[in-house]
Amino acid sequence: MSSYKTKSVILKSLNLGEADRIIRLYSQDNGIIDSVAKGVRRIKSKFGGRLELFNFVEVEISKGRNLDIINQAELIKNFSRIPSDFNKFLFCQLISEIILKTNLEGAENAPLIFKLLYSCFNGIDLTEQGDIYSQEKIGLFFISKFLKITGYPPLISVCSKCGLETERRNLLFFSIRLGGMLCRKCSSLMDNYPDLKKPLSGEKLEFMALLFSASLKDFKKTGISKADLDDTMLTIGDYMRYHTGCNIDVSLYLKGILP
Repeated sequence: MSSYKTKSVILKSLNLGEADRIIRLYSQDNGIIDSVAKGVRRIKSKFGGRLELFNFVEVEISKGRNLDIINQAELIKNFSRIPSDFNKFLFCQLISEIILKTNLEGAENAPLIFKLLYSCFNGIDLTEQGDIYSQEKIGLFFISKFLKITGYPPLISVCSKCGLETERRNLLFFSIRLGGMLCRKCSSLMDNYPDLKKPLSGEKLEFMALLFSASLKDFKKTGISKADLDDTMLTIGDYMRYHTGCNIDVSLYLKGILP
């Protein structure tokens, strides 16, 4: 039976039988891996607590018929503050579900997505307890960068209908269906489209542009009201659902509901 080693993050786990657990990993080299850890739920398991949710680990895996088999696991990073804080857990769960429910073919983007996962989980782990604003910003940052990496970013600097590049102040509306911003002229022709967002303020336009261009360090410094942050999160979440088929209702997470 062939085996391989890879660095991975644990995105989901399900109990199997009396002692085993199905582990869904995202690997730096191979993307999503469905595996089983045998005997992991026993008190004297050789894995200890290394295969807990959101841990970053290096695993040795054997190829299996339906599920690969985790033989060994070494802990790289344990985000100990995430499981004990409901809101931190909530946004990490959102990030994990986005990865698992998007149809990612192959492992072409795996190294970039793996790095993004680490940065966002680490950022959420380091936020102060109860700082939902910062946690939500990091969640939104993940969605935006994930869309960019996988080839689904909205058009922000050009009109998504006529394709003309124009000054940002003339791009006032956002269309989920058309995939981005609309210029004044095109937006005047779209009155009957329910997905057309109301005119965006200059502050909100700048914030949306930064989503797809800034580093996490710089993005965390940007200021925006909680209401505008929520609205942007919902807009980008709906855009993601429409264009990627990733069936996740971001509004539930903003309400503090685990689906």
